[in-house]
Parts: sequence; structure tokens; C-alpha cells
Amino acid sequence: MKNILFIIYLSTIIGCQKQVEPNSSKYENFSLTYLYAGLGSGYNSMQPVFKVNETNYLYTLEENSSFTGEFTKEPKTICSGKIRTSSIDSIIQLTENIEDTLIYNNNPGIMSGGIHSVHISNNNDNLTFKLHNASDSIAEEVVAILNSNIPKDKKKLWLFQFDAPTITIDSLPCNQK
Repeated sequence: MKNILFIIYLSTIIGCQKQVEPNSSKYENFSLTYLYAGLGSGYNSMQPVFKVNETNYLYTLEENSSFTGEFTKEPKTICSGKIRTSSIDSIIQLTENIEDTLIYNNNPGIMSGGIHSVHISNNNDNLTFKLHNASDSIAEEVVAILNSNIPKDKKKLWLFQFDAPTITIDSLPCNQK
């Protein structure tokens, strides 16, 4: 009987222990914002916004661009949750040795499309990717890490991909015989 009471007592103590979250104070100065703003026919359209503050994330669709500067649509929440601390560690590791504070790439061959912005802040380090119809290999890795935290049934974040055809002098019509 004493053994049964001891087991019940022990299971009560174990069952009542508080689940301890990873040390979130390590991430208290971490934030990240991913957003896409449509241009041309994409003005005033609802586009993805993914915000991380410490270990919490919020994924929404928002109106991020406007011809008039007026935003009339209410944001729509897609999902929210906790980002894995290993994901934050990976993002920090990918970006901590980049000395620039702004990485800007553009593709002037496309007049419409849109602009992706990924801003990462950790302690006193700030890095922003501004990608105007363009991409960046580090930003692609960051987005892949973010996507690994989004539930499978939700639309994933993306960056512009442009596979331009290869044109050679010999392939131009004026050089055809």
C-alpha cells in the first residue's frame, strides 16, 4: 500500500511540474519582418506579411502598397505561433557576418511585379534585404527557415525567381541565315 501511495504522490509531483520554455531572454532582442508589396496591377492587393518578435510569429495578408497611399482592407490572419529557437539561431548564424545593413537587388527588366523586404534585427545588428523583382541566396535561406515553421496546410512565403533565357549573338534574328 505504501508503494502505491508513493507512486501516486510521485506522479502528482511530476504531473504538476511546469513545462519550461527555452530561455526566451536570449531572443528578447530578436525581430524579423518579411513582406511583399505588389507593384503595377498588384497595388492594393493583399500580400503576405510574416513578423517574428522574440520567439512568437504572426503570419497575415495585408495591403502593403497603394496608388493613393490609402489602405482600405483589413489585415487577414493566416496563423500565429512559436518559431523554433533553432530557426532563430540558424537565421542569426546566416546573417551575423554580413557587414552591410542593406542588401538591394533589382531586376530592371520587369516593370510591374513587386518588392520583397526582409528585415532582421538582433541586439544592435540590423540587416534589410530589399529585393525588387529579384532574389538573394541568403534571403532565400532565411525564407526557407521561416517556411519550415509554417503549418503544412498554409501557403508558404516566397521570393521572386526569374530564369532569364540565355541569349547569344548567334541566336539573334539578324544573325540567322
